[in-house]
Amino acid sequence: MKNIVLYKSKYGNTFQYATWIAEELDWEIRDFSKFKKSEIKNYNTIIFGSGVYIGRMNNIRKVLEWFKEKPIIIFACAGNNNVEKDITDIKTNNFNKDQLAFHTFFYLPGGIDFSKVKGIVKLMINIFIKIIEKKKNKKEDEEAILESYYHPTSYVDKKHIQAIVSYTKKI
Repeated sequence: MKNIVLYKSKYGNTFQYATWIAEELDWEIRDFSKFKKSEIKNYNTIIFGSGVYIGRMNNIRKVLEWFKEKPIIIFACAGNNNVEKDITDIKTNNFNKDQLAFHTFFYLPGGIDFSKVKGIVKLMINIFIKIIEKKKNKKEDEEAILESYYHPTSYVDKKHIQAIVSYTKKI
């Protein structure tokens, strides 16, 4: 039987991790939008990775519906560098307890680069930034938002895939 890494990536960080994982395991890789539900039966082990946008993983509802009978390995890629509260929030916002018990979840740190944002989202972010900038007594999280807006971050590193690769090789 075959194995596959599926991904949904908006800005490239999740794609980079999916590529590294597929290379390390010598597995097929494919964008989730090019995968059909009927293909599930053709694969022994499936890994799905997605970026996190405003707390939600891209395509996660569809993935959880498709894979409610077959456990898979899921990884989320977001802008923080392993901040436990944020990782807990990602789990809470995207899964119920049964889904977390059924599937295996990993977190991989991504990054934040607002220069890659386009369209209406960019407009909304720019308005939000202007509002924060005008505040006299900014909170710590508002200062952090401004810092990340003007100084993009990237925590993407191949070393972060080792837990997923090790786990996958054991099953």
